[in-house]
Amino acid sequence: MGLTGYNSLIVGAHTTNSSLSSAVTLTTPSGGDVVQLQAFAQNIRYTTDGTTPTTTTGFQITAGSLVVIDIGPNQTLKVIEETASASIQYQWFRTLKDQDA
Repeated sequence: MGLTGYNSLIVGAHTTNSSLSSAVTLTTPSGGDVVQLQAFAQNIRYTTDGTTPTTTTGFQITAGSLVVIDIGPNQTLKVIEETASASIQYQWFRTLKDQDA
């Protein structure tokens, strides 16, 4: 089953990470180009340009929010918690081109 609103296939395992006290790089699996990411317990911050997010810089995802982030071939997704005890769950997908569908 793909991602709602996208013509897509799952390419990575559903993953939970609660070790976010320092920035963590979410590695894009082969073929992956979009990630569904949800924050739990506390807000998190993320960047997609290779810079390291901090507790006050980067795009914010509020606790309980679910976002979909398109990741290009030269982008790196990094996340960090704003305050202690944040966790995330995420799933990678590959969007299908018309010829792949």
